[in-house]
Amino acid sequence: MINDLFAGLVVIVIFIGVGAFTYSYFSQIKSVQSTTIIWRLSVWFLVGAGLTTLAQTILSLPGIPLSISLLLAGCVALLGLFRQRKMLVWGKESKERLTLSSISFWSIVVLLCGLFFFRSLSRVTYTWDSIAFWTPKMVGLFAENKVTKHALIPFNHPEYPLMLPISGADAMLVTGLPSDIAAKVVLFGYTLAFFGLFGSFLRKNTNEWLSIFWLLLLGTGFIFREHVAGEYVGTADIFVGIYMMAGSIMLLSKRPRIALVMLLFLPWAKSEGLIFTLATCGMMFILYPSLRKHILFLSVVFLAPWRFFVQYMQVDSSQYFKFSELYARPWMEYATYSVHAFREEFRNLSKWNLMFFFFLAESAVAVQKILKNRELLIIYAALAAQLVAYLVIFTITPEEQASFIATAISRLTLHLAPTIVVMASYLHGQNSKNV
Repeated sequence: MINDLFAGLVVIVIFIGVGAFTYSYFSQIKSVQSTTIIWRLSVWFLVGAGLTTLAQTILSLPGIPLSISLLLAGCVALLGLFRQRKMLVWGKESKERLTLSSISFWSIVVLLCGLFFFRSLSRVTYTWDSIAFWTPKMVGLFAENKVTKHALIPFNHPEYPLMLPISGADAMLVTGLPSDIAAKVVLFGYTLAFFGLFGSFLRKNTNEWLSIFWLLLLGTGFIFREHVAGEYVGTADIFVGIYMMAGSIMLLSKRPRIALVMLLFLPWAKSEGLIFTLATCGMMFILYPSLRKHILFLSVVFLAPWRFFVQYMQVDSSQYFKFSELYARPWMEYATYSVHAFREEFRNLSKWNLMFFFFLAESAVAVQKILKNRELLIIYAALAAQLVAYLVIFTITPEEQASFIATAISRLTLHLAPTIVVMASYLHGQNSKNV
């Protein structure tokens, strides 16, 4: 048990260090100093986790073992932590004032994270997606010590991206055993980064006491809880929600370069994130002329390697519909059913509390503000594109529609939920300033 916890912690530190090394090239020192250490560690982890797992995949193509590439990442991490050593302390510029509300807020964060952590370790992973392909891929990658066809093809959806499986495999490589606990520790690092970034954003952009409300609104949601500490631990949908939220927060915080990096990791978390990435990057290309070269270059670097691997290794098992079948079906009824399904999902208080109602209310009040603010406009357009894409998928699915929607709609809605709460809280703060 101790070895498993240590192995997971080692990988988390490596991810943070790689992110720290990379972050120094994307953000000015003054910009970094204006943030809290919780913000910095959260961002570094998310950037480092994405870059490390992607680099390991790329290095596997010429045959470099995952263990060797992880060791190289460790060296980069040490360099990054050394370079950013001054940012690893509670600086007076960024230290949050100790007030009753701040103590209460972060105490709730610690309590939630503690409960989620121990619950995730105490439960056996049993949801279908996890036991059918996510966890077996971790073990396969650990056994092969490379990203190979043989590590992926025996399982469902070998074409799915590998951020989650490689993260878990890295922990197994450190401990030397196919340890489910070690993998869960690393995966929980994403949850810690989520709460750190989400919490820091709330404390900076919302009313001090109201930030607790927004935290609980999302943190106590049934589906969210189940994906970080319940039945769905070990599945990748929460990763999409985390990186979608992180990219949106970086845009709202006027950090477009880091936002670009976060958004480009979305398809690396899960394929469904590609729509949001294309929508945001497309609009950023138009609205941020100075970033156009970065957008083009990073898009190729981040998005091309896995698609090349899928085609080169011939591991794509995606289902495709036949146009003749689509032409013959009552597509208007299919589309209507899809819209009604999402309407009922958003109204399901047991799953989502009132987050979608608050989002719609705050958005309705701030229509003019949204249209005049390029960051808000980008995020809203991307959310709309993502939702429309899901409606189209539900309409043209080659599977039986009702069953497919019943099994998928909550997971897909989870992709949107963290960003929805971020937007609702941010708009409420902005609307309150104008009162």
